[in-house]
Amino acid sequence: MMPITDFLSCTRVFDEFESLSSAQRHHAKTYATGLVAASNKTVAGIAREVLPANSKRALNKFLTEYDWDEQQFNHERLEELQKHGETRWSKDGYIVLDDTITEKAGDEVPGVGHFYDHAEGDTVWGQDLIYAFYADEKTAYPLTFRLYEKQDEDDQDHDTKYDLAREIVTELEEEVGVPAATYLFDSWFAHDSGLSEHIESYGKDWIGPLRSNRQVTYGGEEIRVDALFQRIDTVERNIEDETYHIWTKKLPVSQLGDVKLVIAEKETDEDEKNPVKYLATNKIDAPTEHVIRSYGMRWRIETFFEDSKQDLGLGDCEMQTDEGASRHWHLLMAAYSLVRLDPDSSALGTVRSKTSSLRANLEHSLKEAVYNLLSWVRDNDDRGVDDLMTEIDHLFVHSTADANVQS
Repeated sequence: MMPITDFLSCTRVFDEFESLSSAQRHHAKTYATGLVAASNKTVAGIAREVLPANSKRALNKFLTEYDWDEQQFNHERLEELQKHGETRWSKDGYIVLDDTITEKAGDEVPGVGHFYDHAEGDTVWGQDLIYAFYADEKTAYPLTFRLYEKQDEDDQDHDTKYDLAREIVTELEEEVGVPAATYLFDSWFAHDSGLSEHIESYGKDWIGPLRSNRQVTYGGEEIRVDALFQRIDTVERNIEDETYHIWTKKLPVSQLGDVKLVIAEKETDEDEKNPVKYLATNKIDAPTEHVIRSYGMRWRIETFFEDSKQDLGLGDCEMQTDEGASRHWHLLMAAYSLVRLDPDSSALGTVRSKTSSLRANLEHSLKEAVYNLLSWVRDNDDRGVDDLMTEIDHLFVHSTADANVQS
């Protein structure tokens, strides 16, 4: 690790946020800079490595005690993104709904429990976060989230993951006003007929895959969709340099009613577990190629989860209060949005890369941090190199000690 001597320039946008006071903007810049550039993305690590931080205690109070509205903060982030063509959303974009599991060791953090993690193929102890994510051909960023908390089966008032997904849709449609015309989700969310109906109530479309055991009505008979696949004749089509064997028809599907069903088997040289997709959508008249191409946009949220866990501390949240954890995740969404932008052209900047990975953008931010360090050394020549090295060594000593404690 290295000392971070100044805030990353992309965080200047916080100066315009009315949800934060002047002092709170300082802390927000500290935390977002730390999430991007610090090696230790806990409150203690960020307070130590980002030199403008007042103290660990002050940063912790910002997350857990200070009076600021993280939902207003999030809406201001989204409003700022709409001021720039490169990040402005449109009706041709997509809203992706999905959840991710972050593993935890203890039982003091909000919402912790046993959850099945598809990425791990096993049940893990952790937190389950449901996200909405905007994606189109030029940009992609998180919109909002909900923390799912398991409750006793006898608790009838408990919000299910379906309830939280519908709550997210309500927020995006009635409060935020995202114009994207189509929602995308996986087979788990497609199982809830209430979600698709809720999306349709706002005049929006949806696309989601069906599980192989989902019941469809074909030829007057109700059968599983994978059994239907064994009866049909597919047609070969090339879509974006990939070869698919496709069959499509308007059919009644259990819980969803009449939908456009697309069965697509992708040709691949790899040993994929299930190259067959059963896609359903209320876009009855949409071309089949459009349905398949649109659903391919779901991968954007997967890269967000991967990048955020590896590089921005999504799983490093140590907050033991609901408010502290929520603020950590809101600041992470802000950091993710801003770090994908070039800070050199304006306060918010322009998109640096259309690639799926965040790594190139992080490298740019880390280069800026190195430049700031060298400038700091140059501007403090009156203190002498020995004094500066003593301060830097002090940081490394503490970092090594923390690493030994954690191991």
